[in-house]
Amino acid sequence: MSESEQWKASATQHARVQRFEAWLLGYVQAAKDAGRSLDDDERAIRKDGEDSPFCTALHKEFGDEAEQHLADFFMFPVLHESIPNMRARADSVWSFARDMSDLLTAAVKKWGRDYTGHLALERLRHQLSHPAAPTECAAPRWMNAERERIRVQTQEPYRDYRLAELNKALTRSFHPFLEPAPDTLGRLICEMQSSRAQLDALLDLMEHSCDTWVDEQFQPPPQVEHGECEGRMRTAEFFGLTDLADDLPHPYARFGPLSSAWVQRLFDVEWPRGARVVSDCLRQKEEILKDFKPEALDWVYAHCAKPLAEAISALGRLADHWGVEYDHHTERSLSGVRFVVAGARLLAQMPSPPPILGLVQTDAERPAARALKLICNVRPLSAAESAELVAELRQFTPEVLLQLLRHCRAQADEVLEALGWGSAAPLYRFMRECERADANAYFDVALLKEHLQRAGKSGELLLAWHKKYKHLKVTVNRINAVQGVEDKKLAGMLGKLSQEHIRVWGMVPIRDDADLRERFAFFKGAGKQASKMYGSERTANVRDAAAAALVQLAHNAGFADVTEVEWSLDASAYTAQDWTWQQDEYAVELSLVKFQPQLQVSKAGKAGKALKSLPPALKKDPGLAPLLAQLDLLKDQSKRYRTALESLMVSGRALAPEQLKELANLPMARHLLTALYLQTPGGELGLLDDSLTQLRLLDAEGRLADAPLPVEQPLTIAHVHSMLATGRLIACQRHAVQSSLVQPFKQAFRECYVLTPAEREAHDLSRRFEGRRVKTSVLGAILSARGWRVDGSEGDCTARKRLAPDLAVELSLPDVHHFLTEEEATVLGEIAFTRQGKRVALEEAPALGFSEAMRDLDLVITAGAADSDEHSAEVQQARVALVSALLPSLGLKNVSVEGHHAIIQGKRASYRLHLGTAVIHVIPAGYLCIVPAGKASQKSVALPFVDDDQRTSEVLSKLLLLSADDKIKDPTILAQIEGRQAETQA
Repeated sequence: MSESEQWKASATQHARVQRFEAWLLGYVQAAKDAGRSLDDDERAIRKDGEDSPFCTALHKEFGDEAEQHLADFFMFPVLHESIPNMRARADSVWSFARDMSDLLTAAVKKWGRDYTGHLALERLRHQLSHPAAPTECAAPRWMNAERERIRVQTQEPYRDYRLAELNKALTRSFHPFLEPAPDTLGRLICEMQSSRAQLDALLDLMEHSCDTWVDEQFQPPPQVEHGECEGRMRTAEFFGLTDLADDLPHPYARFGPLSSAWVQRLFDVEWPRGARVVSDCLRQKEEILKDFKPEALDWVYAHCAKPLAEAISALGRLADHWGVEYDHHTERSLSGVRFVVAGARLLAQMPSPPPILGLVQTDAERPAARALKLICNVRPLSAAESAELVAELRQFTPEVLLQLLRHCRAQADEVLEALGWGSAAPLYRFMRECERADANAYFDVALLKEHLQRAGKSGELLLAWHKKYKHLKVTVNRINAVQGVEDKKLAGMLGKLSQEHIRVWGMVPIRDDADLRERFAFFKGAGKQASKMYGSERTANVRDAAAAALVQLAHNAGFADVTEVEWSLDASAYTAQDWTWQQDEYAVELSLVKFQPQLQVSKAGKAGKALKSLPPALKKDPGLAPLLAQLDLLKDQSKRYRTALESLMVSGRALAPEQLKELANLPMARHLLTALYLQTPGGELGLLDDSLTQLRLLDAEGRLADAPLPVEQPLTIAHVHSMLATGRLIACQRHAVQSSLVQPFKQAFRECYVLTPAEREAHDLSRRFEGRRVKTSVLGAILSARGWRVDGSEGDCTARKRLAPDLAVELSLPDVHHFLTEEEATVLGEIAFTRQGKRVALEEAPALGFSEAMRDLDLVITAGAADSDEHSAEVQQARVALVSALLPSLGLKNVSVEGHHAIIQGKRASYRLHLGTAVIHVIPAGYLCIVPAGKASQKSVALPFVDDDQRTSEVLSKLLLLSADDKIKDPTILAQIEGRQAETQA
């Protein structure tokens, strides 16, 4: 390169660079001494402008030549002696170089005028004209000083490493220039107060690159590692300058409205490296470009009209720039009939049909698939445009139209109409929606049959074509199953627990009751079988598939849900039998105690005294086998029915009188239901009799009516939320305690959660448990048992529970990155309710669903708090209500409830017992430590529910102990009480 071609400074400019660098080093040190960083100064420039510290110091030092000094230093980086350049990315200096570059760039943007713009254009012309210029790749002089500093201050073995890093500093650039590089210069010219002539000059450089091109043979300087060139391109494109075409409209608009010809120049300038200006015109997001949508559409269509290979290449690249993917949420940018017709025309020219974008196997197939996805799916058409498209498409063969149908989702109705299959359009939409839905989502067989009937012969042809080309395979296989088409692989795949085959088997027509019973048992046991064959993740997936299959099977058999199937199968299989058995001197009786079956064995020789266990000899007696089988069945039913009835309460689904009559034949179901409060459609509460056909209503005082009423309408298992809403909660709690009613799960004393003021203000996010640390083992166990599923497939880990087919509650787990139990503890995040993937306002969430979701998470915190003994206001409130209701029946006249405390007037002292934590204080002050004994002692008070609530049992045990403190004999406790009393008197 001749000396005249080098980017060189004049003597005046060189002097300015030296003076500015000396001043800048002093300024940086002064700023550091004043406690300011370079980042602080940069922010001040952007915020305060002329009043920033850097601006004030700059103008004070250089006066009217401030711009010239700043611009010369910025534009001639090779002259820098002490301040490193950002492109020289040695580890020891890069951070400082970056901060310095950001500061100077902000300053140039703020104060750059004609001189700066002129110098920037000159430097840019030189860079575009000399893409392999070695000048700026030579190590600047500051590197010599840095090298000497490393030699003096760094010891082996680190010295050689640091020197090697410094020597490699300039080999990490994408192109050979120090900053400001071409893209930086272009951005500066756009963001400064550039003149129209300067902007025109920038556009001309983007467009023509000073008539300089590079290709695959381009050899950058040897110091550059990543300067490869793909194909022949202008240097403006190679250096990324054309990427700034979409930055030009706004500064150019300062001088008047944009012209059509000027905007079209931008289209061509940024192509083929990008197409952002075209995209902005089409999507109407930039006000100044809204009038140029027709030009953008014409520009895209011009690519459609090219020969096949060129069209596919250009459109595929365009779709790539715009992020067109298989995802059906991809935004449709194009509008107009002609693009869909162009897609059909391209398909007609192809020797073999390309796969759709979601089924692409090789990179060679991707451009055609992307191109067709882009142009075959346009924005919604008017009725006239729709009719026009149908008429245009009828010129193509059925085979071309069928191939077009695979790529064309948005205008599928028009393609089907052109084929003569218009009646099958609803069926086709149903099939597409099912194919992209969650695999375990409910497959609506009734709606499918409705669509098939409406489609008629067209539907048959459509299904036949999909089977031929194996398109929408999952949905087509499910339709085959619903229609009873035999799948010879089904039995073998079920043996391997194939998830999709499990789901499909639930859709196959049911032959008889035996077939229904066989499938139900298989689906129920699939999860357990999977745990013996596969790992935890696949086992969970099999369980989910089996749960979905059970739902399909229930509807297939004509039931409303899985619970109804379960009860119906149990009722049909149940035969009444004697629950007693006697053999010689032994008598065995089966009974239900607190919703669990128990065997009572007595021996005549021991005066009828009950034995602790069944003698081994009796276990082998064949006569006792039916009773033992009944015992196992009742144990299984107890667990299943309790879960089912609690789910019914949470869902609010009603039990019809016919269902209750059927359940009355099942002893376990009858035993459970008679211990629960049921609600009539009118809001009245009551208890069922043993026949489950009569209901005794409960009055406001908690008394049952003497005369029962026949059950003639559906009843719901009352939730505490509805009890509270109808004003009957206190009545139910009072009746449960006074009648010593024990319930199979918490009903009358269940925690109730309602929206807080903070949640109403937050609108669609709840943060009531945010930041709580919990043990991951407890979190996983409780969430799994309560129907939650932890999912990290989309990056952010979320626990999700489905409340309705289109409604779910989601809990974010911000510290979980791979799997839940990777760490011993984690924190809970925000809670949101979503409908079809979109957040809904918390006030729109169903009250029962909200309360139960919050209760699930509160259970996690109560049972698994990692840092402390956590308890919520709702848990405390429920415990206060329970203790208040129990006090009269316990006869504790010396105990009263004040707020969240029980005040106990003992004979030795007075005590304050916190009902949330069970912490005791001797009044007026003094902590009393009483460590609870084993679980046996915690059962000294019968609770009105069988759920294991150890903290409530601990509270009641301490309450009973302290209410009769004169009977305490434990010397440790007595010593504490006497000590606290002595402290008070002192």
